[in-house]
Amino acid sequence: MNLENAAQLGEMLGGLAIVFTLLFGWRQVMEVNRNRRYQISQTIANSLENPLVQRGFATFGSAISKDSTLEELMALTREQKDATNALIVLMANHAIMTFNRNLSFEIVYSFYKGYLSLIGPSMRRQMTLVEMGYSMAEQSGVTKEDGIGMFHWVFWLLDKLEEHDDAKQYKPHLNQKDWKP
Repeated sequence: MNLENAAQLGEMLGGLAIVFTLLFGWRQVMEVNRNRRYQISQTIANSLENPLVQRGFATFGSAISKDSTLEELMALTREQKDATNALIVLMANHAIMTFNRNLSFEIVYSFYKGYLSLIGPSMRRQMTLVEMGYSMAEQSGVTKEDGIGMFHWVFWLLDKLEEHDDAKQYKPHLNQKDWKP
C-alpha cells in the first residue's frame, strides 16, 4: 500500500468515525429528550394526584358554577377555598412553564383535557369574581387594569386548552382501539 492510498484510507476512517460519533450523539439527545418528557409527565401526574388539588377539581365541578355569585363563593368552606386556590396556583404554574416551553403543551393538554368541561366555566367565574372583589378593596393593591397575575395565566392556559382540538384525546377507549405498545 502506498502513502497516498494509506492517507485516503485514513481520511475515510476518520469520516466514518465522525459519522458514528454524530449518530451516537443524536441517539443520546433523543434519549435525553425522551427521559425529560417522562419526568415532565411524572411531575404533572404527581401534582394532580395531590388530595387538595383533587378536592379543587371536585369543588369546581360540584359547588361552583358558571353562574355562582360572590356570596356563594364566600359561603364555601375553608377547605373548599383552599382546594380551589391550590388548583388555580397549580394551573398558573403549569401555564407559566408551558408558555416558557419548560412543559410540553401536548403533555399538559393530555392531562387537563378531561377536566376542561368540568372546571373551565366555574374556574373562570370564580377568578373573575375574586379579582373584581379584590380590585374594589383599596387595601388589596389589585387594580382593574392589572388584575391578579396568576389568574390571567390560568385564563391563558384555559383559552389555549379549549382552542386546541386533538381527536386522539377524545374518548381514547373508543378512538384508540388499534393502539399497540
